Amino acid sequence: MNKKILIVDDEPEQIDFASTILEENGYIPISATNGMDGMKMVRSEKPALILLDIMMPRQGGVGMYRELKQDEATKDIPVVIVTGVTRGGGFDEHMVTQGDELPAPDGYIEKPMNPDAVVKLIHDLLSGS
Repeated sequence: MNKKILIVDDEPEQIDFASTILEENGYIPISATNGMDGMKMVRSEKPALILLDIMMPRQGGVGMYRELKQDEATKDIPVVIVTGVTRGGGFDEHMVTQGDELPAPDGYIEKPMNPDAVVKLIHDLLSGS
């Protein structure tokens, strides 16, 4: 397996938690704490998938998502939104996709992350299921 998964989150404990889940399941976690650094990691490390927080300083997840999906080199990398903002509590996919201009994220996980759900979603996305 040994596929790189980029975790972009400004909370160190979230990065540590996600990294542990990924390592225990044979993935290689790499991380960034904001969207600007996340884009640098995408370009240098070429991850198989991105776990992306929405609310972060120095370019949040919305800006990073838009940049990813508008770039020919990165638009096909699966992105899973991982956020504490629930769909019923204010999260709206249209704020990420600019209406219908961009494709919807490949998945959505609420914090706190359920390890089994995260692993299943990643496995499904990376195996083409």
